[in-house]
Amino acid sequence: MNKVRCPICDKPMDGQGPKEWPDWPFCSPRCKLIDLGRWLGERYRLDSDGSEEDAEPPKTAAPSAAPHREEA
Repeated sequence: MNKVRCPICDKPMDGQGPKEWPDWPFCSPRCKLIDLGRWLGERYRLDSDGSEEDAEPPKTAAPSAAPHREEA
């Protein structure tokens, strides 16, 4: 029996191997979607050496129009 844990929720995944886990390497479709959302939200980044790390949450965007601009 493998002692594998889900990388998102850290739940132990019992079984003999990945064939028993349809959502490998995650324990459920929910954890799979959470991971996808983190990638799409750019919370994961790859360093120049290729290693993964969690990035800080993105900051809110500034308005694109200048608030004190006069109309011509």
